[in-house]
Amino acid sequence: MKCPKCRFDNPEGAKFCIECGYKFGEELAIKGERKQVTVLFSDLSGYTDMSERLDPEEVKNIISRIFGEIALVVAKYDGSIEKFIGDAVVALFGVPKAHEDDPVRALRAAREIHEIVNAMSHQFESKVGKPLSMHTGINTGLVVTGEVTTGKGPLGVTGDTVNVASRLSGLAKPGEILVGEDTYRQAERLFNFAPLTPVSVKGKAEPIRACRVLSPKEEPTKTHRLSGLRSELIGRKVEMSQLKEAAQKLLEGKGAIFFITGDAGTGKSRLIEEFKATLDLNRIQWREGYSYAYASNIPYFPLMDLLSRA
Repeated sequence: MKCPKCRFDNPEGAKFCIECGYKFGEELAIKGERKQVTVLFSDLSGYTDMSERLDPEEVKNIISRIFGEIALVVAKYDGSIEKFIGDAVVALFGVPKAHEDDPVRALRAAREIHEIVNAMSHQFESKVGKPLSMHTGINTGLVVTGEVTTGKGPLGVTGDTVNVASRLSGLAKPGEILVGEDTYRQAERLFNFAPLTPVSVKGKAEPIRACRVLSPKEEPTKTHRLSGLRSELIGRKVEMSQLKEAAQKLLEGKGAIFFITGDAGTGKSRLIEEFKATLDLNRIQWREGYSYAYASNIPYFPLMDLLSRA
């Protein structure tokens, strides 16, 4: 099966080109438009040492294996491969399909890519002479897309957002993931970050403000509010009394199940937060499991997440 993008011969039935990451069987045509996109720019640390020590064909095979795994991870989070450049990959989240949590998808994809490459590194360390790892920059902002005639392959996006993602990747140390301000703001409810001192880089008049990704939060913040402001909970006396009554019956050994449903912004998370604050957590065990948009195709994901947190 010949790749229409790079002309590489792939095994029959392949879903992705193992040379460039092109996704077979899906074509799309988009004319230039302005879009809000999260750009992931990830480089392979250790590539120079590998190129010096190994035969070029062996280097190509190793890179193809790594890029093949990366392409699968990006597809898992509904992103698209913009291009592979030597030892680097550029992936987009928000083109061609946009999601409200594209920055979060990019962060989760980056962490998974780092884990996969770290795991694969052990197979090659004896040959390369040093570990292989990724260092990644992620930035969210406006881009302009070019014409697209492939599947989730090259999309020809341009804009400062891409340049900043590349700069962030260059600033990151092996194993690090650095993000820009907009990405940080949209993902701070779910991840822990360490702010960095603004850095001046070539081509930018103002220093880049970036944060280093530390870890996912054990208890993600679910409510959205303006910093320093909080309103009274109004109009939920009936629901709150039902929940409190159920908690009292639980202490008597009588369980219950509640479904709290409603449109976005109607206060579901706030109601749960206020109810939890009324409980004596020394007497009642509180466990939480979360579901995310990217996990909609994973059976029992909220239950698995609950067990994992427990």
